[in-house]
Amino acid sequence: MSTYLRMIRAGVFAGPLLLPFGAAAAQTPIADSLAAAERAVVEASARDGFAAAITGALTRDGAILWPGAPVVAGQDLVRRLLSSQKGLDSLHITWQPLGTELASDGTLGITWGVAVVVPGSGAARLGRYIAAWRREGAAWRLAAFVPLGLIPSAAVVLTPEIAALRYAGLAAEGPAALFISADLAFARLAGDSGAALAFEHFAAPDAITFGGGPLNRGPAAIGRALSGGPPSQWTWHPVLAGAAASGDLGFTIGESVIRPEGSPASYGKYLTIWRRLPTGEARFVTDGGTARPATP
Repeated sequence: MSTYLRMIRAGVFAGPLLLPFGAAAAQTPIADSLAAAERAVVEASARDGFAAAITGALTRDGAILWPGAPVVAGQDLVRRLLSSQKGLDSLHITWQPLGTELASDGTLGITWGVAVVVPGSGAARLGRYIAAWRREGAAWRLAAFVPLGLIPSAAVVLTPEIAALRYAGLAAEGPAALFISADLAFARLAGDSGAALAFEHFAAPDAITFGGGPLNRGPAAIGRALSGGPPSQWTWHPVLAGAAASGDLGFTIGESVIRPEGSPASYGKYLTIWRRLPTGEARFVTDGGTARPATP
């Protein structure tokens, strides 16, 4: 059993343990309210089930990146997706934030951390998650959520309506234009020079990514984690995006394809969290994704 899983089961993570990306995550009444909102959703998951807790916490247009499914946005569609998953209500899913970041105006918040799923029988599985939260009045609601490593992609059940979901690629316009533009440039660099160089270049100094083992922290470590292995062609494009009114924090959601040389392509979707640096450039602070159905 991993150290994280032992600590969660022992109750060490019963309260908030927030390890900030930067100064923006300093404890304030708004940061405390975000921590309380997340705890309330975790408690609702234990009490009412994961599907009810997540859909109840979503913004009207909130998105979930469920393993094996396409990007699904909107409370009603997310509810339909999760209600179709066999045995989901028999799983005990809990999560604990280990890091957070807030926009300067307090309208957007990001949390990431560890998650555990305990099935009705069998061994518990440890994973991670990334969540984007939007403040609506005094309440925090989920704008985007991606569970990582908790549910096997092959276990997903897709209704024809969900399987047919498609989103058009975004142009760099609107409130999230800076972050959409950065995501598009990020993808171009990956296509031209490889994923390792692109991830290293676009990572913020304190960025974190999730691999199969330890966290990768900082541009150099993130680049190294993607080095080696067979040559691969990475392509992606954003399909949804959001940003704080202050413009210093945002996210992009998109679809990706990785084509390793000599092997079948893998199709995925991603949630990338972006920060505007003092120089005006956008760099990602964390990024994670799950598989999706193959598309032409």
